[in-house]
Amino acid sequence: MQYESLFKTIKLGTLELRNRIVFAPIGIGAYNDDETVNERYFPFIRERAKETALIITQGSRPSSIGGVKIIGCYDDRFIPSLRRFAESAHVNGAKIFLQLVVIGGNDPLGGYAPSALDIPLYQDKWGRGDMHLPKELQIHQIKELVEEFAQGARRAKEAGFDGVEVHAAYGYLISEFICPGTNHRTDEYGGSFEKRMRFPVEIIRRIKEVCSNDFPIGFKFNAHMDIRPEGIDEEMGVMIAQRVAQEGVVYLHAVAMGEDVMYMQLAKYPSMPTMYQPRNTTVSLSANLKAHIKNVPIIAAGGILKPDEADAIVGEGKADLVAVGRALLADPLWSAKAREGGRITPCIKCLVCHHEVVKMANIAACTVNPYLVREPQAQLLKANKLKRVLVAGGGPAGITAAVVASRRGHEVTLYDRLDNLGGQIIAGSKPEFKYEFPDLLQYFRDEIKDSSVRVRLNTEVTGELIKKESPDVLIVAIGGSSRMPDIPGIDRNTVITAPECLKRADEVKKRDVVVIGGGDVGCETAVVLVRRGNSVSIVEELGELMALEDIKYHTLVMERMLKQEEVHVYTGSRVTEIKEKSVVVKNADGISTELSADLVVVSIGLSPQKDKAGQLQKYCQESYVIGDAVEPHRIREAVYEGDRVARMI
Repeated sequence: MQYESLFKTIKLGTLELRNRIVFAPIGIGAYNDDETVNERYFPFIRERAKETALIITQGSRPSSIGGVKIIGCYDDRFIPSLRRFAESAHVNGAKIFLQLVVIGGNDPLGGYAPSALDIPLYQDKWGRGDMHLPKELQIHQIKELVEEFAQGARRAKEAGFDGVEVHAAYGYLISEFICPGTNHRTDEYGGSFEKRMRFPVEIIRRIKEVCSNDFPIGFKFNAHMDIRPEGIDEEMGVMIAQRVAQEGVVYLHAVAMGEDVMYMQLAKYPSMPTMYQPRNTTVSLSANLKAHIKNVPIIAAGGILKPDEADAIVGEGKADLVAVGRALLADPLWSAKAREGGRITPCIKCLVCHHEVVKMANIAACTVNPYLVREPQAQLLKANKLKRVLVAGGGPAGITAAVVASRRGHEVTLYDRLDNLGGQIIAGSKPEFKYEFPDLLQYFRDEIKDSSVRVRLNTEVTGELIKKESPDVLIVAIGGSSRMPDIPGIDRNTVITAPECLKRADEVKKRDVVVIGGGDVGCETAVVLVRRGNSVSIVEELGELMALEDIKYHTLVMERMLKQEEVHVYTGSRVTEIKEKSVVVKNADGISTELSADLVVVSIGLSPQKDKAGQLQKYCQESYVIGDAVEPHRIREAVYEGDRVARMI
């Protein structure tokens, strides 16, 4: 076996797990109005239970307090659907814990907290307009909540769950009691450390009284919390862990929290790292706990994506188990492939999954997995009639279409005008801080290599070529073309597009560079160039950088990077002329400034190539245009369109 540490058995109390892989609790946005478990959860869990040791469900609320509807466990009527939930894991050999959570002061539809405070944690950072400052819980309400947690655990046990996880992390209710920055009470539930711990301790004790002393209880908590003026540091994180360990919990699930949910990526230990941040961001916290706690297993978290790194975390004694979240969304067979040595579809930490659920209130989606929360539809059927398929373009849309079509039995030939496959991902993988993109690029290339697709590089598809090959089906995935502004001097040899600049970034040193366009690609290019010894300015017409980027977690991290790298930024401004060694920039007030520039990088997006694609379509009766050739989008749309068309033909 390749990963011996990762696939060792372990006991949580009396419960034996077959290995060290935990599917982290992740909400998928599929909720019923009556708060029973949505049907889509069952196949979702079944797939991810294969070779996974433990599944921790998304939060289920044991109390009707608050207004956000998720999965309910506050009434016996939920037991039947919870039973099906548990069975979804058991059918493929995994154990499953129901996570118990009360949202607390962050509940936009009626929050309660230990203290009614006007702090960033309770303010509307999402622009939804539905946040209200929380009400302070009364003593009798706290007592009622303790009992409700216990009864929720009872229902989980009756439904067949192997245990429960008490959620005391992030900005949810129990964490608000523990953290001194959110608990200003002066009664028995606030003040000293022991009093702040009273609420979770009472919950654990009451669950044991109701469910039996050996019923497994896990505890998820903030081992670090960046709340001003007084949060949770590493020392207090150990104290919290030691205190609940005394109460007989079977594991400690260590995460971290920022000042609020919106800014959690800017925390010292980002629990949900973005594409611009490294993996395994909270493992040092679990390692710190391991150094102080010997008798309770520790679960590490924080962007754990790779089996070899997960194996090392366990093997080096930094944790006893690893929580794998987004990686199991990207590839539901992550655990099975890790065991068998299969190719894993890589998560790129794009946070589309989180954004769709939390910000957009949609069903979860994944850039690289079109069948997330649509698992029953993932089965690939052989084509009724086998066809000869010509795919023009080797970016993510073309590669996906070619691979899926070939797996259905079609005879596929893929052409690309470049000397290697990957399309826009080639340039997109160049920034060293986009940690997962080289893996995605290699994944696409390996998928083609191991398929029956014939590849023809350095060959542009023309009408004559299509006539010669005479395919039954033509799929045009030629991508978009870089947009160029209509500016005097744009045709100078000192002007280059951002994708071409990224490919040649190591050749650009000690230059004065102006980047036209402050979207994500322009900002990424600026950081890459500064780190290679260049002086860089960004000129953006809109009033802020990355204004059209929906996922603000990324923009916050990138803005910090730009500031740290001392990139000069001119927003609300535009370049009006490109000279031999400078550019003229005019701001919103009409004032012009001249910036030194011996290299100008244009990054204002792509234009579709509908006319060119339309000309190619004339040469094949059954033809489809997909990807950026139709409308420039993200990798997600390219993958989805490639998959969709390949299943149609």
